[in-house]
This record gives sequence, C-alpha cells and structure tokens, in this order.
Amino acid sequence: MKTIDFEDLVKDNNNYSKKKISLCIGVFDGIHLGHQRILNRVINNNYFSIVITFNKNPKMHSGRKVDEKPLLTKELKSEIFEKMGFDLEVIIDFSTEISKLSADEFMQKLCKNLDIKELVVGEDFQLGNPRASKNAFELQDNLNLYSCETKVVITPAVVDSLNMVISSTRIRQLIKLGKMDVVHNLLGREYLLDLGSTPSQTFGDSLLFKTENVKQLLPCNGSFTGCWFEEDLLASIDIDDKVIRISPKPKFSVKNYILAIS
Repeated sequence: MKTIDFEDLVKDNNNYSKKKISLCIGVFDGIHLGHQRILNRVINNNYFSIVITFNKNPKMHSGRKVDEKPLLTKELKSEIFEKMGFDLEVIIDFSTEISKLSADEFMQKLCKNLDIKELVVGEDFQLGNPRASKNAFELQDNLNLYSCETKVVITPAVVDSLNMVISSTRIRQLIKLGKMDVVHNLLGREYLLDLGSTPSQTFGDSLLFKTENVKQLLPCNGSFTGCWFEEDLLASIDIDDKVIRISPKPKFSVKNYILAIS
C-alpha cells in the first residue's frame, strides 16, 4: 500500500486518473467494527481501493474535544489499512483551507480527475463545513452534478449485543472507565498502544513511560494485563497520572513497542 497527500490524488495528471476507483472518507479513529464494515466494502470488489483519512481529527482540534488524544497513531492506522488490503491511503491535511470547503466544493475537487465508481459511507456520514455540508443520504444527488457514474453506497451502523451503536465516542468513554474487555469486543481486537517513538526508561525489570508523552488515549488509572503485540510476550501494566509501568521489560527493538491491552 502506498500513502500520498490528498492534493497529489486530485491534481491534474495524477497517477490514478485511469483507474476505476472505490473509496471511503473518514477519520476512522480506532477502526472499530463499524468502520470495518465501510472499509471492507471498499476493498471487497474489483476496483482500485482508496481510503481517504486525515492527519488529525477535525473534532479534536475545535470545541470541547481539543485536548483529547486519538485511539490510533497514524502509523498504526496505516498498518491496519495495509493489512486489510487497501491499494492506496490518502491523507488530508486538515488545514484552515480544507475546513472551509463545502460538500459541493470537496466533491467537485475529488471527481474532477478521478473515475470514482463507488463512494462508501456510513449512515451518519457528514461532508463539508457545518454551514454547507451534506449527509450520507444527500450525497448521491450532489455527486450526480460531477460524476453521473459514481454510486454512493451507504452502510448501516453496526450495533453490539445490547443493540447499541458502535462508535469512537462510545469506545473513548469505555477506555476512560477501564472497561477494556468491552472495548475489545467493539474493536474486534485488543486495544493497541504504539509506544515505539515514546521516550522511555528502565526501572529494574520494568519499562516506564510518562503518561503525558503517550500519543494515544490511555485507560483510567489502574492495573491491566496485556502483551507485547509483535512478540506475544505477556505484560503487566500499571497506569497512574504520571507514569505507565510495564513489566517485564521486553528485550526486542524499541520500534516494535506495540502493546495490546486486554
């Protein structure tokens, strides 16, 4: 899988103009089971598969959520997309200019030089700045102005055993409460922490990280179990306001410090 900037995708004479494309657009923070339904629809056809995502979550850079950390680092997110089988990952730099685009302007920009056969979205999808946005059910009419061959595919929300919709917001709340078993069920996998680029120090047989340096959302203070993902090495995890302590200290390269919390 290759990763490029959004402007490289939509420019004149781009490398993808002759491909028949299926794509989706979203933050995909966490890549939970609801996201996976959308993503799998894109890759399970004979088209060139593209996932368009953001270098930062728009919701986390305005309003009340400005200080919240993501559920995945960009490196982990890219790794999951690649393992799913995407042909291309496209990153939107969420700049002031991008944030001001209306849904019409964004779609015109996207369709101008690309042959998009399918645009796959969830039923809660919203595109464009809030004052000139389109929801999932308005997109087809909007797209027909620029590409009459593009079909909008709307995937229904995924619910859990309690008939509650799976969402990143809900998963955040559960992580903060330390309910990692429920988080596991909603993600379809254990919660992964990418600690490879986080400064650390050794204390006896433990590895210490300052909680403020961890790039992702951490569970509440307490003790958890898990394993070092690449080596399947069991770990004991203790978290407080200042430090996350993991024992035993792994012996493999720091670049493989991906921790799966049970």
